[in-house]
Amino acid sequence: MTLLSHMFKALTILAICGVLVMSLRPSISMGGIAHIDKVLHFAAYAILSGLARLGWPKLWGGWIFLAFAVLGIGIEIAQHFMNVGRTGSLADTAANLMGAALPLILFHIFWTRHHR
Repeated sequence: MTLLSHMFKALTILAICGVLVMSLRPSISMGGIAHIDKVLHFAAYAILSGLARLGWPKLWGGWIFLAFAVLGIGIEIAQHFMNVGRTGSLADTAANLMGAALPLILFHIFWTRHHR
């Protein structure tokens, strides 16, 4: 394994911890922009899956997607049952799943076009 893949693995783990902390702490007001939280959900999961793809480049992308799908759905379920001013949301789940999928799709397209 290269130093670079170790770095991306460490960044993936740190990002997962960050998402867990931000998702399970008491709710804070986002203010102003409507639905900005969906953009943040999408971006967070895109970063997670992009880092994971770079950290584990030989792992089938479906496993990475599945891991972050379980994480995102699990967090939304946890928010539903926690009493910290948060609620589980299907729209948040959809943003999580779309964010997790995008880097994997882009990587697949890039990889198959440039490695034929």
